[in-house]
Amino acid sequence: MRASKVRLFISIVVVVFHVALSAVESAADGTTRPAADSIRVTPVVRAYRKASPAVVNISTQRLAQTGPRLFGRQDDPFEDFLSRFFRQSVPVVSLGSGILIHPDGYIVTNAHVVRRAQKITVTPTGGSNYAAEVVVADTTRDLAILRIRPDGGGGKKFPFLRLARSDDLMIGETVIAIGNPFGYQSTCTTGVISALDRKLEFRGGVVHRGLIQTDAPINPGNSGGPLLNIAGELIGINTAIRADAQGIGFAIPVDELTADLPRLLDFERINRVVFGLRVEQRRSKDRVQLVASSVAPGSPADKAGCKTGDRILNLNGKKLHHIQDYQVAMLSAKAGVTVRLRCERAGKKIDISVTSEAKPKPDGAALAWRLFGINLRPVTPEIAGRLKLPVEQGLLVVRVEQSGPAGRIGLRRGDVVFQLGKWYVKDTDQVGSALEDVRAGDVIRVGIVRGNVRAWTSMRARKSPASRPAGKKVRI
Repeated sequence: MRASKVRLFISIVVVVFHVALSAVESAADGTTRPAADSIRVTPVVRAYRKASPAVVNISTQRLAQTGPRLFGRQDDPFEDFLSRFFRQSVPVVSLGSGILIHPDGYIVTNAHVVRRAQKITVTPTGGSNYAAEVVVADTTRDLAILRIRPDGGGGKKFPFLRLARSDDLMIGETVIAIGNPFGYQSTCTTGVISALDRKLEFRGGVVHRGLIQTDAPINPGNSGGPLLNIAGELIGINTAIRADAQGIGFAIPVDELTADLPRLLDFERINRVVFGLRVEQRRSKDRVQLVASSVAPGSPADKAGCKTGDRILNLNGKKLHHIQDYQVAMLSAKAGVTVRLRCERAGKKIDISVTSEAKPKPDGAALAWRLFGINLRPVTPEIAGRLKLPVEQGLLVVRVEQSGPAGRIGLRRGDVVFQLGKWYVKDTDQVGSALEDVRAGDVIRVGIVRGNVRAWTSMRARKSPASRPAGKKVRI
């Protein structure tokens, strides 16, 4: 009997020892947390815990020329020639932030974060690195959508933030910024809303209106990250600071992103389909609703029975909560695919099936020549290697009409075009989609790679027909 008591006593001592040791180790590595009802768990702590898993670090890389100037004169005719032998290309890394807005890996950030990038790497909080592709970038609003995909495919879903609202913001209310200033990942800062509806003017005539002004500390690397309210809801995208001042930062209101998503993720343009249903996000009291804002006459949606004002409840059996749910889901609506919608009309539930129709592809090569006087050819790894191009995708300029719009702004053979308007382009089909709505005299933004330099300029579509056909064979 005494031996049993001794064994029991020893067992209790061992258990207590392990519990105490575990507590000491947890305290040492910082894994212990106060209880959820602790006075230390403030609203800011809860907001950070809620939002931070959806905040990502964006690292971009580009090549830049470095080395001494030999003659000290930028306009010396021998400078450019001799600098080829003394200057070298070095990688330049820039940092920014982004917000996962959908579990399939769609990220919103600032267009200027990825503007000059030749390589984009995204790192979720505490996660692995992912190569990212630019879906669309709109420099006029400084918004871009990126996409990352799980390694090896599969059904992995990413943590994400839903879009909240910014039409009810109050000057003086507490806000929280999360980002990666100077590379310090997942940094949290707090402040208040200092003012609303601010306007900023940048070089090149770019003007941003309706911005949120905040004194939450924002530094280089915060761009593209979230501005949150005290509930941890996304109310803005941090975009700019005043370099000559302290405590003055600016964010794009989230309502602007919400309104722009149907245009940024235009599935009909991306998939080359006709569907005919435009959906927008509206608020009814405290409830978010997705409502059919327009139905194109004669379109598949019209023929199937969709009506303006229908409330869209779910798509293919999945409930829709916010506009990004609808836009991303519709990216799978290829030509001939039937989409099942459950709608509400006059208080009644209605099931509608809409089959998307193929939209004829415009001839991108012909449009590029007719509008701007350039012949383009998709860059392949083989062409990139043979011509020693610094990029492996884009459209190689193989011929330029010197008297045409492209020739007048200085485009030349060997340049690589990677952006037309807000669209990144990799083949002539995408060129066609980017140019199909361009009319005579319209001005579009064009992104170009020449050597190791990325640059942007504007081209005005010509008003008279091309002087020669685009079908001539060109050796590259």
